[in-house]
Amino acid sequence: MKILIIGAGKMGSSIISAWQRSKNLNQIRLHVVENSISKINNIKKINKNIKISRDVPDDWNGEFIIFAIKPQDFKNLAKVIVNKNICYKNIISIMAGITVKKITASLNNTVGVTRVMPNLAVEINLGVSCIYHSKKINLNSKNKINKLFSIVGSVYLIKEEKLLESVTAISGSGPAYFFLFLRIFENITIELGFNKKTSKKLVYDTIEGAFELAKKKSNIKNLISSVTSKQGTTEAALKILEKKNAGLYTLMSHAIHAAKERANEISKLV
Repeated sequence: MKILIIGAGKMGSSIISAWQRSKNLNQIRLHVVENSISKINNIKKINKNIKISRDVPDDWNGEFIIFAIKPQDFKNLAKVIVNKNICYKNIISIMAGITVKKITASLNNTVGVTRVMPNLAVEINLGVSCIYHSKKINLNSKNKINKLFSIVGSVYLIKEEKLLESVTAISGSGPAYFFLFLRIFENITIELGFNKKTSKKLVYDTIEGAFELAKKKSNIKNLISSVTSKQGTTEAALKILEKKNAGLYTLMSHAIHAAKERANEISKLV
């Protein structure tokens, strides 16, 4: 399976690294296009045998071309590709905001397009990748693409392209929400008198145990009740977190909708 991947930034290099760690995909032949010397050096550290070019290669012929670049860079890149003698069967885009219609129009091509919204945890093969296949992608290609991204974590198939903007706000940006919560939790723990090392371990161990319980028990409402005693410490905290129009739900709702609206704006700009 020959793949041309354009862009080796944070997401592109993370996906490449995860694929290279897999024992099931030795048949992948990657050709990476990246202009940055530092990023090229990072790819070489992953695997010295990966073919790398600083420009889109002439006469490349393969199955998939993957766009792992910033959305604002796509327009100029598309012009370069149109002028190259490149042959590919399907397009995979991990660019936010650029629709299937815009991709095919910019490339003057009618091949099948798949849009994938992965998140940061693909770096450790625990990512979330939401995939939308256009109608022109055949079943064999769909299966290959789904397999490629199942290696870097969980795969969710999206039937409506417009939902990808919501995906960006949930699983795409989601890790940052969680990291912010961790940082705040740690800082407050330090304010309460613990040193940095203890604060971090105390918070992480607490969250890890709670997360495992949530996965096993599944009923979150019952789990909250099991920690909360009447007129106790947890109840006092939850009254603040669940305060109407000012609690955690309201803040999270405003934040996620702001992310979604920004995703919609980006889609209109590119």
